Amino acid sequence: MSKEGGIVRKRRAPMAVSRLTLTIVLANLIGLVILLLGTFALTQYRDGLVQAKLEGVRAQAQIIADVLAQVAIDETTCQPVEEADIASQDESAVCSLSLSQRDVREVFNRVWDSFEGRVRIFNAPQTFADPPITDARSLLIEDVVLREDEIVAQELPSIDDGNSDWTSFSAGDIWRRLSRYFSRAYRAEAARRTIEDELNAALQSSPFAIERGAASVRVNEEGEIVASVSVPIRRVQAIYGIVTAESGGIDELVEDARLSILPFFGWAVAAAILSSLLLTTMIAQPIRQLAIASDKVREGIGAAGRARIPDFTNRRDEIGELSGSLKLMTQAIYARIDAIESFAADVSHELKNPLTSIRSAAETLQIAKTPEQQAKLLAVVQKDVARMDRLITDISNASRLDAELARESREAIDLGKLIKDIVSVYADTAKDGDVSVQYEEPIKPTYILGNPGALGQVIRNLIDNARSFSPDGGEVRVVLEPSSARSTFSRITVSDDGPGIPPDNLESVFKRFYTKRPSGASFGNNSGLGLAISRQIVNSHGGRIYAENRLTDPDNPDSERLGARFVVELPSQE
Repeated sequence: MSKEGGIVRKRRAPMAVSRLTLTIVLANLIGLVILLLGTFALTQYRDGLVQAKLEGVRAQAQIIADVLAQVAIDETTCQPVEEADIASQDESAVCSLSLSQRDVREVFNRVWDSFEGRVRIFNAPQTFADPPITDARSLLIEDVVLREDEIVAQELPSIDDGNSDWTSFSAGDIWRRLSRYFSRAYRAEAARRTIEDELNAALQSSPFAIERGAASVRVNEEGEIVASVSVPIRRVQAIYGIVTAESGGIDELVEDARLSILPFFGWAVAAAILSSLLLTTMIAQPIRQLAIASDKVREGIGAAGRARIPDFTNRRDEIGELSGSLKLMTQAIYARIDAIESFAADVSHELKNPLTSIRSAAETLQIAKTPEQQAKLLAVVQKDVARMDRLITDISNASRLDAELARESREAIDLGKLIKDIVSVYADTAKDGDVSVQYEEPIKPTYILGNPGALGQVIRNLIDNARSFSPDGGEVRVVLEPSSARSTFSRITVSDDGPGIPPDNLESVFKRFYTKRPSGASFGNNSGLGLAISRQIVNSHGGRIYAENRLTDPDNPDSERLGARFVVELPSQE
């Protein structure tokens, strides 16, 4: 635990399992789980199986009905019927439409090796005046299970029994019970259908329809879902009976199909876990290392040691970009810390010099004998106090510059007019013998996007610096060159007639508190911060500033220096 700025920060505790790793694993598995659960709710596959089952049962029932219509119709019994039941007006004997039970049994005893399932034969109602069938057992002639030795019978639980024993963990039971749990709505719908409804629908079917008879999926007496088809035994248009063929095993087919998905699901889970581990290695662990390193950087800012950010820039992905950004940010933080430390040391050194001079003058003032000596010492004290005041003001401005540049608002500036206004102030306040400032405004207006106050400070700093190095009665020239087809930058040059700058110091002059001055130049009138502040402002505007010497022979760097020239380049606003 560390305390920074009054805020208590807890150190990041190492976790046994990364939360990002868990997120990756869950994200990979949730899709598989949804897919697996979708197989239970998928009705299209189940309906396809049921439809195929019904088509097979329909073909079987139709064949049996056609055979029985040819060999098992009993036309030997005639019964008198009431006048109301006959369409004609004559009372006569009408033959009942019935099947011969002996012939039906004979048919099933001889053939049907290719058929399977349960087949039931029902007599038709004797007259059309009979009500709909309400008890199929009263019309039942034959109930046969074909190829019974190959049929696996299984007792199913009652459809109303919702209290399954989920504590039984025998092989396959959990999977089958889960499958039937998702199929309970389908089972409840099948339970509402009865054999009587199916028989009545078969009696009402048209003999000219392509699919004669009635088909349904219902629950039989043993509680098993069966595909059932009832086909009327018809000769011409008379219905003598009904063949009902049933085939079970629908639950088993669906459950086996779902069970076959499990191995693939297992392989998919294994692949998801492996991919999660790979993603963890490639993503979670590097991010975790970067987070830990960032904590170490934060904790090590006040310590002697400096932590390093892991380098993943060779990855060429987002984590590599994050690593590079964190490294650059850390370098910027350390550079800023170094700059602050250097600035504090330089401030201390620069303030110490005038303080030492003031203390020496104050001590000497006590022993000064003549008024002239005392006045001279007081002038030294006043000059050093003024120097300290100027130094503290510049230090204060420099320390606030970053925040001011961050908050500043940019606007379109007519650079020529800005320079003209500044130069006019120097002309209005000039005294005899002062260094003059000359400026010729260009014909074409030059606009840039920036802060007029900050850019005005840059121009004043350069002019003041040039005047401080110019001899009495000298001249400082300010030139503005607008952007052209060859360059999109506007160029400001400030030239003087001073001693110039040693070639080795052309870059050093922009460092803070650089106050090295040649002999003959006035000393103590500058804090050494003007050029450093100017570079900071120009850089914030996307430009650059540099220094060069005016030479008698521009092609020969060792030729005589005629003065110094400072160049500011700023991007123009079209």
